[in-house]
Amino acid sequence: MLRKECLLEMCDIVKEFPGVKALDGVNLKVQSGEVHVICGENGAGKSTLMKIINGTYTADSGQMYFKGEEIGSHDVQDTLEMGIAMIYQELNPVLDMTIAENVYLGREPLKGKFVDFKKMYSDTQSLLDSLEIPYDAKQKMSDLSLAGHQLVEIAKAISVNASLIIMDEPSSAIGDEEIEVLFKQIFALKEKGVGIVYITHKMDEIFKIADRITVIRDGQWIITDEAPKLNPDLLIKHMVGREISNVFPKDDTIEIGEVVLKVEHLTQAEADGGRFKDISFEIRAGEILGFAGLVGAGRSEVMRAIFGLDAITSGDIYLGGEKMNISCTQDAVEAGIAMINEDRRGYGLVLGSSICSNISLVNLNKYTNKAFVNDKLITEDSKKMMELLKIKAANKDVVVGNLSGGNQQKVVLAKWLVGDVKVLILDEPTRGIDVGAKSEIHKLMCDFARQGMAIIMISSELPEILGMSDRVVVMQEGRISGTLNKDELTQERTMKLATKGRER
Repeated sequence: MLRKECLLEMCDIVKEFPGVKALDGVNLKVQSGEVHVICGENGAGKSTLMKIINGTYTADSGQMYFKGEEIGSHDVQDTLEMGIAMIYQELNPVLDMTIAENVYLGREPLKGKFVDFKKMYSDTQSLLDSLEIPYDAKQKMSDLSLAGHQLVEIAKAISVNASLIIMDEPSSAIGDEEIEVLFKQIFALKEKGVGIVYITHKMDEIFKIADRITVIRDGQWIITDEAPKLNPDLLIKHMVGREISNVFPKDDTIEIGEVVLKVEHLTQAEADGGRFKDISFEIRAGEILGFAGLVGAGRSEVMRAIFGLDAITSGDIYLGGEKMNISCTQDAVEAGIAMINEDRRGYGLVLGSSICSNISLVNLNKYTNKAFVNDKLITEDSKKMMELLKIKAANKDVVVGNLSGGNQQKVVLAKWLVGDVKVLILDEPTRGIDVGAKSEIHKLMCDFARQGMAIIMISSELPEILGMSDRVVVMQEGRISGTLNKDELTQERTMKLATKGRER
């Protein structure tokens, strides 16, 4: 049976997992040359639907048509051959391989029976240059940040010359400058007639690039409409089934106390990585200090060094006025410093373990008495944290890998809050989570600040930086280019400092 009115059509798609109906009669139509944005909360079924398109999952019932032809059982390789490529939300690069080897993994150019490495590296470098991605094709993936992995994944999808590209949260780990490069490529692909299915939680992105928008809620289709006919407030209401009045609920009445953490002239020499130089700042009790800058500016590297993950060549760290010698993460944890990494699945969680196990993970000293573990206390603390942070799960024994992104982020928060935290470092705290969960995370940040915690927040989303920070430190190329107080904070000033050098 042929259907020629659109590039991709999905009809009455149903998908069930044990105990969960992930999709319940979902419909989707994507035209050639359009950007079709899929919106919904974490757990709504967006990624499940995309994985059915690309063959990772098989629908329990329903039909799928591509270029007018009905598609039956298919796998990932089949979809690539049909002309469908996908950028996954959770990246899985082969870290010991080069960029070129990752881009062409499974479809390497051959010269006779052997891989034509010269062509592979040349073609990859040309691709990177055309996309304005400043990497060498021979670099290993292990040398790149999470943002770098995301850019390589985008390049990989574009290199396939697909008719349909699915982009699942492609901008979640990259900064504004890289996002502009991504959008430029999306518009170029549209001109060539390529269909783009784009999943994002960022409202400003949706209305910049969307031609049409489909909303999915609790596994069900809610609405499909042209982007100009919708607005952020209406879209949020469709997504969550209720109105969210304030995504950035910053409480400016919170009392700012004494200096908790002070950093002076922190430097990492070339021999240790050379990611930052002469970093000095301080943060007070009850303050939310934002760190802004482009990807690669050195923000995460500074925080990793403070937390004992990376080397510090010179400089001093003071906590509560006392000079600290932090040589490993254990030193930082014992001093009362906690850090939530931008890659929660890679560094923050044991995905195959339960909520309870993850929450107790970094506090085993609290729960052990000689050779015995106090399971009762672990259970009590886990239940308390689940209630405090409103973690949505049947019970404490649910496997963390089965939770939505927002609930996973809350579990990461929970494992630190069980201990005595004075300084909480949040690296991209709302990356890849929906607007409802973002609002909840932001409210929790305000609650922690109100209790006297000092919070450092790294974010690549300027609205989040402007909406949640008391002050903002801006970094450029490994140095602090300026610090802005609340009354000085504007998008223009922040971007000027991030891109054009220092302003004092």
